[in-house]
Amino acid sequence: MNHTEFLRLVQYRVANVAIGPSTLRNQGASGVNNAARGFLASLDLGELSSIVPADYPKLLARWTDALVEQLPTGARKWGTARKAINVFMVEVFLNRFLAEEYDLDRFGDVLETPLDSEANKEMKRLGGQRRLPGWYGIVRLTPADSEKFQSYASFLAAKHELRRATLDLILWRHFEASPSAPPGAESEVTA
Repeated sequence: MNHTEFLRLVQYRVANVAIGPSTLRNQGASGVNNAARGFLASLDLGELSSIVPADYPKLLARWTDALVEQLPTGARKWGTARKAINVFMVEVFLNRFLAEEYDLDRFGDVLETPLDSEANKEMKRLGGQRRLPGWYGIVRLTPADSEKFQSYASFLAAKHELRRATLDLILWRHFEASPSAPPGAESEVTA
């Protein structure tokens, strides 16, 4: 197996792991997860090698619009597509093989934090209740509201000495760390 084939398999795996059964549930149509997985598995991540981090938002916008068109009728929502791409890109960022291949460390502060009801709840619990808009579900997320959440995510990431690409580590399925229990053992909350 050559290097290119290996990277394609890794990307396929990451797409399938990132978009689990509950990641995009209740989005208005069946087949959303499969459509998102297929799109993400075939994304040309090589495009990241040819841009500077400041250009990532433009690439993300293009990818979001393209995924909206690939989603099943009834689920073609901006928020659905954006969440899928952001969850995937965080996993790509955390994957050793893909991160090294595409020099993703430089994107750590521009990759977006995946948004959903859990992220909303945690961001508000961490002080954002007065700074953040109301949450009406990922299917109703607008670019303007997303930008407010991402701005606050940048603030939280800096406060916790994290990169915005890794903020989801403390937002997703919140747990209180204790010396006697491994991370996540305190909570069996479902996504």
